Amino acid sequence: MITDRRKHSRVNTSSLISYVCIDHRGNETTQGIGRSLNISQGGILLETHKPMESKYILLMVIGTEDELIQVKGNIVYSLPDDSKMFRTGIQFLETKERILSFVLNLVKTFSK
Repeated sequence: MITDRRKHSRVNTSSLISYVCIDHRGNETTQGIGRSLNISQGGILLETHKPMESKYILLMVIGTEDELIQVKGNIVYSLPDDSKMFRTGIQFLETKERILSFVLNLVKTFSK
């Protein structure tokens, strides 16, 4: 029997998300667009065309009132899947309020 050790439950999503990979000083290294596969209050699974080789990332999504919502994260892993895309697990590194705003706006956008 496999036990899910996640602290927060995940919600399946399929929204486009802009991202900027940043180094430890906050300098941009790469940028692009990925598709969210699932999200929780703790993190997000992002599908991209190329692997993420940075440690940190800034994710951006347009909110329900056309405002840009950003959240920083720590890249936990970035692995290829069977379709030659990459799945990147990202742990959020923000205040609880900021994470909730990002998660709720992404879920609202997906459910429309």
